[in-house]
Amino acid sequence: MNNPEFKEIHSNNVKEKKIKKMKSIMKLVGKLARIFVGIARKNEPYCAKKVQPLPKLAA
Repeated sequence: MNNPEFKEIHSNNVKEKKIKKMKSIMKLVGKLARIFVGIARKNEPYCAKKVQPLPKLAA
């Protein structure tokens, strides 16, 4: 939970989406694994902009 992008997503999952903490962490572990695979396949550096969730739409 040291990465600010993942910290923000976790906070959003728990507070806004009402997901339990452990389930949120497990979702983030899956996201991290997909990021690692993408970095390895495309040989690109880590980009924090790609990690951010989509912005909320105005209601």
